[in-house]
Amino acid sequence: MSNYLNIEIMKNIKILAAVVLLAGIFISFSGLHHHRKEQHLEMAELFEISNTSFEAQFANIPESRCLNPYDLIVIELEEEINLGFDITAYLPLGFNAYASMELEAQDLEVFESEHEVDLGFDTAAYLPAGFNAYAQ
Repeated sequence: MSNYLNIEIMKNIKILAAVVLLAGIFISFSGLHHHRKEQHLEMAELFEISNTSFEAQFANIPESRCLNPYDLIVIELEEEINLGFDITAYLPLGFNAYASMELEAQDLEVFESEHEVDLGFDTAAYLPAGFNAYAQ
């Protein structure tokens, strides 16, 4: 009988240990979530402090008030893209990708198509005599 009692006690101890272990795990997850939430708020606050507009920062520099925009040097980098094959073999002779970049009025064609709309009844019966929708 005492052997049976010891087995029951050991089962209860194992169940209790498992419950304590699971409770500890669940508590640690909520603490981790709370810590991440606080960390996110701190980062958002730091971002708000450091996020001032370029114009405001530039206006605070005394030398910037005397700058001439024509004195600024803009460097444009032209990077060569290597596709791994010769693209000229696939393009027509004299191909220029930038040839048609600027459009002019004569380059555009305007098509006007007049569709006869059939409403299924005579609209003149519902409009005043001499009605002209295009008259001003």
